[in-house]
Amino acid sequence: MFNRKLKISSILLMLFTLMLAQAQASLADVVVITNKASNVGSLTASQVKALFLQKAKSFPSGAVAVLGDQSKNSAARNEFGSKVLGKSPKKLKRYWSKRVFSGKGIPPKVVGNDDAMKAWVAETPNNLGYISAAALDDSVKVVFKP
Repeated sequence: MFNRKLKISSILLMLFTLMLAQAQASLADVVVITNKASNVGSLTASQVKALFLQKAKSFPSGAVAVLGDQSKNSAARNEFGSKVLGKSPKKLKRYWSKRVFSGKGIPPKVVGNDDAMKAWVAETPNNLGYISAAALDDSVKVVFKP
């Protein structure tokens, strides 16, 4: 009986470990992108967070960043919000409600899905957005990978 419980516990522990590893691997599934002509080479996690929460308005070079967001129910949006910005969808909505109400800012422009984001970012050098890594192609440049 004890051996059976030990085997079940071991199996459950292995399953939990696999699920945890998969959850951590999903962090790399979102990349922050900009226009290929942009002079931004790379951004740090804190720079990306500051830009997308409008604590900073410009790239390190001084150029004003124009931010794009994905649709509300997008998996990339939820992952970006929680993993990069450190906010759940509910907390992010509350954050923007307070910013808008106080006149301190407006949320990034909602562009759509990965394909729409790539097309929008490719239009202007100062556009900054994020997509699923699987959707990445040579039409845009990656400036941050979590």
